[in-house]
Amino acid sequence: MMKSLSRYPDAAAGIALVLLRLACASIAFLVIARLRFPQFSPNASVVVSVAFALTVAVGFGTRIVAFALAAAAIATAFMTGTDSALTMLARACGCAALGLLGPGAYSIDANVFGRRVIRLEPRGPDRASDA
Repeated sequence: MMKSLSRYPDAAAGIALVLLRLACASIAFLVIARLRFPQFSPNASVVVSVAFALTVAVGFGTRIVAFALAAAAIATAFMTGTDSALTMLARACGCAALGLLGPGAYSIDANVFGRRVIRLEPRGPDRASDA
């Protein structure tokens, strides 16, 4: 039996990751807009949220940006302290899930770093000493 492990899944799993990336991109506007940057201009949060949303949507640096969005959602949840804190924590979980799963085959990361399929074949008893 041949097992395969894909680093950048395609087909239904890849489309699901595209949808998760788009959901996290929309979260970027909600989360980062609530964070205040008093030392910068008032439009700094808009620029940062657009940059994060675009990078997540196209799948460039997905893991890093998704974890940053998760951290920003957690910070926003603790800063607001209202009923929306639970919603922000749920959004943080979605972004963290994207960070753990990766961008999928339909992303810039897959094109830059190469979509690879690793095939693991079982070793027979006579091939165990070859390793």
